[in-house]
Order: sequence, then C-alpha cells, then structure tokens
Amino acid sequence: MKLSYMTFVCPDWEIEKVIGFAKEAGYDGVEIRVDEGHKHGISSSSPKSERNRVKELLGERGVEVPCVATSVQFGFPDPEKRKENVESAKRNVELACDLGAKVVRIFAGGGIPRLSQEAAEYIAEAFTEVGDYAKGYGVCPMLETLHDIVKSSDDAVEVLRRVKSSNFGILWNHSEIDQRSFNLLKDRIRHFHVHEEVLDPKNENILHLAKLMKGVGFDGYVSLEIIKGRNLPEDLLAETSKRLKGLIERA
Repeated sequence: MKLSYMTFVCPDWEIEKVIGFAKEAGYDGVEIRVDEGHKHGISSSSPKSERNRVKELLGERGVEVPCVATSVQFGFPDPEKRKENVESAKRNVELACDLGAKVVRIFAGGGIPRLSQEAAEYIAEAFTEVGDYAKGYGVCPMLETLHDIVKSSDDAVEVLRRVKSSNFGILWNHSEIDQRSFNLLKDRIRHFHVHEEVLDPKNENILHLAKLMKGVGFDGYVSLEIIKGRNLPEDLLAETSKRLKGLIERA
C-alpha cells in the first residue's frame, strides 16, 4: 500500500510544488483533482505538451499520479446528461493515461435522492462503456462509495453486479472498512480516500486497513482527501506522511 495526497490539501500550489513537496515529505504520489480550480491547472483540456511536461517532472522526482479524481457523475436520469458525463469520463481516462495514473474516480451522483434499481442499471451501463473504452489506455474507472447515493457496500454491489466490463473498480471512501464490506468488495477495491480522522496522531485506522489489504495483495494507494478550501500546513502534511507510512510498514 502506498500513500498520496489529493490536491484538495494544497489547492493554491502550482504543479511544480505539488510534486516537489510530495517527494520531500515522503509521499509516493499526488492525486490530481480536476475541474475544481486548483492552481496546478491540469485538466482533460490540458494540451499534450503540458501533459508531457508534468509527466517528465513526475519522473524526475520519482513521484506517481495514482488517480485522476473527476467531478463526473453517471446517475443523471437524463440520457443526454449521462452521455455528456460519459464523454467527460473518457477524456479524463486519456488524461490519466498520459500522466501514468491507473485509476479514475467517478461518482454516481446525478442529483437523485437514492439509488433505485433503475439508476443502478444506467449507472452500470455507463461504467460498462467507459470501462471497455479505458482498457486500451491501461486505466480503470472507479465508483466512489460512501458518497451521494452510494452510501454502503450494498449500494456499491447493486451497481457492481450490473457492470458488464471486467475493467471496473471500487473506491472506498474511508479509513475504516467493516469485515462484511471488505468481503463483498475486496476483489474490486482499487483505491482509498481517507479524511480528517487520520490527522489525529492517535488514529491507527490505516494500520488495520493496510493489514486487510496486504492479505489480498493490494498494491494501490490510500490518499488524503481533506477539504478545507485552503492549503494545509506543510509541517502537518509532512508529519502525517511519516506517521501513516510507519503504520503501513508495521502492517
């Protein structure tokens, strides 16, 4: 298991500092949040020259981009809005490939109150299309759990069992996972987001999480998604990296 932070922890840093600080503070990677106005400026609209420049910077510092975190949602009842989001997902798959990221985060969302059977069907159809498209790029689209209308592992399974593409993953959106959810989703978990709880020096959730995932050969990332609307203190990010990497090594 490797450690990264999402650019929500440093929304005002340019990409050079995003990458350079990750290396200095001991993070293995930086997760790029697109379409949120972060100063790194990377998006699916970035020209090839900029993508190549960023990829070169990453290589020079030995830092990875594990994930491109999008605002894409597949839960819209309107077929045209879903089509727009599918096309946006495909553009972000291409971006992920150019940056060397293996996964892309996608929401169910869609502004609907709950995950109905009908919604699960059309969300799965969208993931099937994008998953098959993404195969050629070596990138896996993921459904974020514990968010909007996917509130549990059972909700995730409602979508998962309908997806016809083999190229489909789950993002578990917490530093804790119960045994039942782990058993249901362990073969599809590709990435983790953790939040403010891991800033507590007494919190050892990552230790248990890493032990569980080591048992299934997980070699992906756990990523800090802490949204304050401002940069987190650099000393806090550095201390958190050292402590969480220590827990992962203990596991």
